Amino acid sequence: MPAFIYKAADKDGNIHEGIAQGETEASVVEYVRQKGLCPIKITPKKDSVLFRLKRKEAGLIIQQLSSLICAGITIDKGLDILVRVTENKQRKETLLQIKEDIQKGNSLSTALSAYPHLFSNLEIVMIKIGETSGSLNLALERIHELFKKQEALMSRIISMLIYPFLMIGVGGLVVITVFTLVIPRFVSIFQQMGETLPVPTQILLWISHLMSSYWWLLACLLIGGIMGYRLALKTKTGAAIVDWCILTIPWIKSLVKLLYAARFSRSMATLLDGGIPIVDAVRIAKDSIANSIIIKRIIIVQNKIKEGSGIAAPLQEARVFPELMIQMVACGEEMGNLKQMLTNIADTYDITLQNQIFRIVSFLEPAMILIMGIIVALIVSAILLPIFDMSQLPI
Repeated sequence: MPAFIYKAADKDGNIHEGIAQGETEASVVEYVRQKGLCPIKITPKKDSVLFRLKRKEAGLIIQQLSSLICAGITIDKGLDILVRVTENKQRKETLLQIKEDIQKGNSLSTALSAYPHLFSNLEIVMIKIGETSGSLNLALERIHELFKKQEALMSRIISMLIYPFLMIGVGGLVVITVFTLVIPRFVSIFQQMGETLPVPTQILLWISHLMSSYWWLLACLLIGGIMGYRLALKTKTGAAIVDWCILTIPWIKSLVKLLYAARFSRSMATLLDGGIPIVDAVRIAKDSIANSIIIKRIIIVQNKIKEGSGIAAPLQEARVFPELMIQMVACGEEMGNLKQMLTNIADTYDITLQNQIFRIVSFLEPAMILIMGIIVALIVSAILLPIFDMSQLPI
């Protein structure tokens, strides 16, 4: 059934906005009037807008809701305030839908669960527990703190990677320009020489001809490869192959394991702090890991905990996290401060991950300059070789 966004006024002149379903605009107008409101504007709702909302916008919604609820404002009133002050269309439409779901009698956790691309299972469970225990404001604060730390880590990582990727992009653009625009100008000069060209020059001209004459084929292959990769990720077999490759490529596998160790530890600490049993905490925290191979091994860990085992020994057998993490978990489990130890692990690996990426980036910068210098030197030498050979001919 189509959905419409409505704007209406009550008897006191207050403006209300929401989302209602109906066959036509007239049916929505009737629905609004039944609520004791005077309809002002009815517009069709575009479902695709919700899916363009970025994940960081979900964190902003959690933060704002947490602040309002801590100030003693009810969820309905808080959402109504956020709808009025929000200028971002995508976020506003999401808030309208959440508000509409709650007005129908649903809980906040149920309303948010309709957006799995925005709110993770961990966040939904934390909110549900907060609703049950009457400590929703504390649950939202924990979720916001977790979200803030995860976003801060990813922002720092992305910031460090921008420069080397920019160098790669600019370098690639320069090389393509040389092969497609500069080198073809030398073809007529070499043909006038009437001499057999050196092998490096022949290879250079062949690459230039391939890129300038069949660029459309290369572009199709590139686009096809990207689309094929994205389609493969949507299949279990394709995703499993990609996950296996990530865990086997040198440098990348160590970074990925550090990232997942930090995410898993922080999620576990947040869940345990909210009073979640360790078995359920492991089950929920595994959703913070985007690797099917690691998830399967964590499921085995979860089953062993159900059978009465501790968490350190099954994690040791799973061999998916660094040894230091296992030893720290074992110490925390033995001393009875597992939650604090998991928080320390997450903080430690956040710093370790940033340091490793910084070292890799520091190595990539001079490496990229060296590679570009070698490529330019090879191109120049391939162009100059025929000229040198021609200068050595007897007059």
